[in-house]
Amino acid sequence: METLKTSSAEHALARFLRTVSAAALELARELENASSDRGRRSLDDAALGSLQRQVAEAPGMDTQDGVSPRQIAGHLKRDDEPNIRTALAAMQKRGVTERVPEVKPQRWRLAPPYRSIA
Repeated sequence: METLKTSSAEHALARFLRTVSAAALELARELENASSDRGRRSLDDAALGSLQRQVAEAPGMDTQDGVSPRQIAGHLKRDDEPNIRTALAAMQKRGVTERVPEVKPQRWRLAPPYRSIA
């Protein structure tokens, strides 16, 4: 019975830490957004490929909630969702996109310097 209590306590602690870290990340993003209005970047300066540019301009990418790769593929009338995911990951490495934390299924959005909506 002692193992069950320890296990439950560990799970509760893990949930608590995830919640605190998600809140800290959101606060950090808000602080960055508030202080970086003059540091906004244009997608024109990101040197994106044609598919990457289409993905970046898809409806929902410029929002806090983001959009799923499946929705992007549907908007672009493409049936190759894996290529959309590859484009999103490549753009993430370059700081253009980010995954929305703690959301399943995954959603993506433009990184704060490229987003016009804070």
